[in-house]
Amino acid sequence: RVESRGMKVLKMPGSFNYSRLINRAVEIASTEYVCLLNNDVQAVELGWLTELLGRLADPSVGAAGAMLLWPNEIIQHGGVVLGPYFGAAHAFNDRIREDPGYCDLLRVARECSALTAACLLLRRSDYLAVNGMDEALFPVNFNDVDLCLKLKTRGYRIVFTPHTALLHLESASRGAERSQFDRDRAARELAVLRARWGETLANDPFYSPMLNFDGPPFSGLAWPPRSCDARASLSTAPRDIPSGF
Repeated sequence: RVESRGMKVLKMPGSFNYSRLINRAVEIASTEYVCLLNNDVQAVELGWLTELLGRLADPSVGAAGAMLLWPNEIIQHGGVVLGPYFGAAHAFNDRIREDPGYCDLLRVARECSALTAACLLLRRSDYLAVNGMDEALFPVNFNDVDLCLKLKTRGYRIVFTPHTALLHLESASRGAERSQFDRDRAARELAVLRARWGETLANDPFYSPMLNFDGPPFSGLAWPPRSCDARASLSTAPRDIPSGF
C-alpha cells in the first residue's frame, strides 16, 4: 500500500543491522533533510515535524530530536547524557511528561551531547559528511550516540525539544534482545563506544560534575564530585579502533 502511494520501500534481507538500513536509505534519498524514525514510533500530535524543522533553521544545529514517551506517558527519551555507567543513557525516563525535570530541563529546548535515532532530524549533507552510522562497530546500539558526537566534532549543536512528543513502543517490532549473541554484541558495542569516545563520555559539558553516574541521570549527587574544570561543548576527536576489535 505504501508503494502504491508513490513511496519507495527499500528491502534489506539478511541479519539486522540498523546502521546499514539507515545508511542505505539516506544514500538513495533526494531531500535536503532526512528524518530517522523507528517503525514503533507513533506521531500523536500535529506539528511535530514542523517543530524539528524549526530547530534546524539555525545553521549551527546539526540534529534535532523530540521527547519520546511510553504509552503510559512516562518519558522514554529526554535527551542523552554521556557518562552513566561509563556509557550513555536516556535522560528523565524516571519522570512523567508533566514533570518539569531537573532545573526545568523538560520545559525548554536545549543543547545536549546526543539524541536517540528513534526520531532524529538532520540534513542529508551533514549525515553523509560524517559517513553516517558505523555499520561495522555499531550495528544496533550506540550508533546514534556515535553519529551525534561526530557531528559535534564538526562544530554542530545537538538540540532536544520538549515542545512536541511522540509515542515510542521501544523494541516492539524486534522484541527484547535476550540471546547470548545479542548480549555479546551489545557488550562489544559498549566497549567500542568507550574505546572511541572515552574522554568525551567522562566530560559531558551538559551534565554537572556534581551529579551521579551510577544511576539514572539527574537522580542523585556524585560522590566524590568529578572535576569542575571548564569543558568545551565540542567533542574530542574519536580514537581510531583497531581492525578486529
